Amino acid sequence: MLCSHGYLKVNRRIEDNEQIYEEDEQFITMYHDRITTASDVFHLRDVLDITFKNMSGMKGFLYLHTTSGVYSFFTHANPDRLIKVYKEIKQRG
Repeated sequence: MLCSHGYLKVNRRIEDNEQIYEEDEQFITMYHDRITTASDVFHLRDVLDITFKNMSGMKGFLYLHTTSGVYSFFTHANPDRLIKVYKEIKQRG
C-alpha cells in the first residue's frame, strides 16, 4: 500500500415516513498497480486522472477518471497526497 484517503458513502433510507441519512467512512487505497475502494478495483492502466473539486473548506469531491467512466467520492479532507502519488507513478510509466 502506498497511501489511502478517506471518503464518505452516504446511505439514505426511509423509516416511519422520514428520510434518514447515514454516513459511512470508507477508504480509497493506492497500490503500485491498482486503486481500490470499498466496492471497486481499478487497475492503474485504466485510470486516466484523479482530480479534486473543493466545495467548502477542505470538503469536496474526488473524481477518479477511468476508461470506464468517472467515479466521484465525497471527502472531508483534501486528497493532495493521493493525487501526488498517482501522478508520480504515472510519470514513471
